Amino acid sequence: VVILDTETTGLSTRDNELIEIAAARLSGREVVDRFNTFVHPTGPIPPEITKLTGITNADVIDAPSARDAVAE
Repeated sequence: VVILDTETTGLSTRDNELIEIAAARLSGREVVDRFNTFVHPTGPIPPEITKLTGITNADVIDAPSARDAVAE
């Protein structure tokens, strides 16, 4: 089983973008692998999203694009 968690710049699948992807792979109840990466959006992270998630524009500045992050 893989548990996936994402953070985005808002709630719209059309107008907002990924800013973080995290995943944990479980075998039974044991976590056997983890993945986490910030994602560089094409625009700035809105202040209300930074307040909600704690993710800043500085956090994502050197992060991979959404396409590259998902490919990882």
